[in-house]
Parts: sequence; structure tokens; C-alpha cells
Amino acid sequence: MAVVYLTFDDGPVAGTDDVVAVLTNKQVKGTVFLVGGQISSTFGRNVLTAAHSSRFVEVGNHSTTHANRRYADYYSRPADVLAGFQEATTTLRITQRPVPARLPGRDTWRVGSLISTDRTNSRDSAAAADQLAAAGYRVYGWDEEWKVENGRPKQTIDQIVAMVRSRLASGRVEANGHIVVLMHDIMFRASRGDRTKLGQFIDALSADGHSFAFISEYVGVSGG
Repeated sequence: MAVVYLTFDDGPVAGTDDVVAVLTNKQVKGTVFLVGGQISSTFGRNVLTAAHSSRFVEVGNHSTTHANRRYADYYSRPADVLAGFQEATTTLRITQRPVPARLPGRDTWRVGSLISTDRTNSRDSAAAADQLAAAGYRVYGWDEEWKVENGRPKQTIDQIVAMVRSRLASGRVEANGHIVVLMHDIMFRASRGDRTKLGQFIDALSADGHSFAFISEYVGVSGG
């Protein structure tokens, strides 16, 4: 059986509150990677408070701006990337050290001996990741993604569960027996009837005998 790290990106948005509620109700650990610049609204502040208040939710740093979706330009200025993450650490009230972080739009890792730079999109994030690691951040990528399409889950429950099983069986993970799953908060909005899908996914993984952990507990690599 494996350890599953449920991770959710791009909040606070509509759906982050639903993710927090499902994790808390199911009593299953998960990590929400939040964007500091999205905390200014009352909704954002309330979601951040709810996330910090739940013992089943860990808050990670997903930058201040999410690169404004201009990734090549963003990563061309690694010192600014670091400064933005430092700002977001304060805004998001993250006190744990090392700070769990995920780069916008890049499957890049800097966790102990696990050093990997996104090869699918671009290797442009290497310098920024190195600076974050040197400044006390752990940068986490992912092993499998439950994709989002038009704000909703692209794959069915059966499909994503089969994808997780296949990846674990084939060893196509960064560390055997550990799988990091990327999702996006907006996928699980109760207002669109999708909140229950997260609960069903968790139930299916539990039925397979897997356990759940915060991303900061990732122990698949030396120093992780």
C-alpha cells in the first residue's frame, strides 16, 4: 500500500472551501497550495482561516501572483520569484519550516536529494527553484494529475483511480510507495455538484488500503 499526498492548487477560489470541508469531514490529510495575492477578499481570508483551523489541512505556498500566467517572463527573474514567495509566506501565515512550496505551472522538485526540473513545459524554473531551496523552501512537484477542464474534473472517478493504481504498479513515481496527486480547488465546487467527487476519490483510495499525509511529511527521499 502507498502513502498518498493529496494536493490542491490555485486557491483561495470557489471550491477551496469545499476542499477544506471534505478533508475535515473525511478526517484525511491534504495540502492546499494557496496564492498570496488572492487573500485580499473576505472570502479568501475566511478560507485561509478555515484551512489553518483544520488539523487535516496544511497550507502551502503557491506564490503571490501565480506568475500572472506569464511563466517564461516570470521565471526569467528568479530573484523576483523568491521575493514573491517570501511575501506570500507572510500573507498566508505559514509558520512551519521548511516552507512547503509549489511553483506556478511547473512540475519542479527541490526536496532533499530529489532535484528535478520540469521537462514537459520548460526547464526555465531551475534557477528560481534553486534560490527557493537555498532560502529554506521545499519545492514539490507531483506524480499524477487529476486534470481540470472548464473548471470541472476531466477524468471520472474510475479513470483517476485507475491512473493512480497504474502509476503505483509501474513505479512511475518519484519515490516507490509514495504518490503526490495534483488537483485544482475549482474542480470540487458544491455549487456545480462536484464536491462529492473528491469524497468518492478519497473513499476509493482508502478502500485500496492507502494512507494519507501532508506534503511536508513526504518521506520518499533522503532529507524529505
